[in-house]
Amino acid sequence: MPEEPSVAYVPDRVFTALDDTAREGLAVWVEGSRIRAVVPSAELPAGVAVERLPGTTVMPGLIDAHVHLNLPGTGGRFEPLVEDDATLAVAAAANARAALVSGVTTVRDCGSRGVSPFAARRAIELGWSEGATIWAAGAALTVPKGHCWPFGGEVDGVDGCRAGVRAQKAAGADFIKVIGSGGGTDNTVSWLAAFPTEQLRVIVDEAHGLGLKVTVHCTCAEAMRRAAAAGADQVEHATFYTEGNGFRIEMDAIEAMAKAGVVVTSTLAISALQAERMTTSDDPAQRDTWRRMVDNWLEGGRLMHEAGIVHVAGTDAGWRYCDFQEMAREVACLRQIGLGAGESLRAATSTSARVMAMDATGALEAGRYADLIAVEGDPLADVSALGRVRLVVHRGRPAPVAVAG
Repeated sequence: MPEEPSVAYVPDRVFTALDDTAREGLAVWVEGSRIRAVVPSAELPAGVAVERLPGTTVMPGLIDAHVHLNLPGTGGRFEPLVEDDATLAVAAAANARAALVSGVTTVRDCGSRGVSPFAARRAIELGWSEGATIWAAGAALTVPKGHCWPFGGEVDGVDGCRAGVRAQKAAGADFIKVIGSGGGTDNTVSWLAAFPTEQLRVIVDEAHGLGLKVTVHCTCAEAMRRAAAAGADQVEHATFYTEGNGFRIEMDAIEAMAKAGVVVTSTLAISALQAERMTTSDDPAQRDTWRRMVDNWLEGGRLMHEAGIVHVAGTDAGWRYCDFQEMAREVACLRQIGLGAGESLRAATSTSARVMAMDATGALEAGRYADLIAVEGDPLADVSALGRVRLVVHRGRPAPVAVAG
């Protein structure tokens, strides 16, 4: 059997994401698809190939904890879903590649249709397509004609909820996504909770019994309270819409999530991206609403962080005006709500991996997958360094790098 390729990457500094510091004088030694060691560069054995990366920080590849691989992030909503699953699988693979070349080595797909995310995942695993590792929920479970119903995950009643979990598990789901309130789908209401707590609890119990974690889309306080009471592992968005697209933070919902240990996927950047990228053809009232939402979302995030809620970084890529290369913006938003420099980077790497049980990635240490990036500068001092990616390595193999705009 031929020897696995071996190379040591030697930057100015290494951020392992095992703590909040970056250290100089280290090398990340990769053998095959795994990290063999992180060692002082002076201690590398003779004969190991060395790639020097002056002016950079080497760190784990980023994990975008909330994407929709069927969608393009160009301003629309579910228009691509008129296509068949085969076409959507190709779109999913293309979007996974767009994420990879920007430094995102793992994406967590929070809702796509049919077999498309699983087919794209398999093609990447086989090496037939180049893209970020896909961690997929399949079709998000939603009430009849609830938010995200075009993905095909409608369920009704206790038995329907239980069957929905089993169906996604059988299809290949890595976790279960539940739509706990309305959202951007026409004729749904963001400020109303969707599933009764009893049905959410059935979903959680069934999923946990199958070894799957559960995350719940929540855009109102009552949905958060129900998710926490049902034992959900995670909440997506965690925004506080009230009737008529108003906004009112309800501290009891934050306290309930904190007490239950619920983790929040922030998706903070999407509000700013919406406000910036909506065009003159969009409804002016909607543009104004999104501009108001930016500060509201950040304030809610700040209060959650102060309450001790753990945040992980997710962009909502694919939805509306959020493309698959916005993780630098998302991490910058986490800094705005109070996360420290190292903490915010770990929210996009090791914390995310731990929360989602992706134990083989997310940090630079021996035995984990060689998912790593080199960025120009020091992202602990300047988060915009995440947008200046010089090297992407995915499962030990260098990948193309997006040209910075």
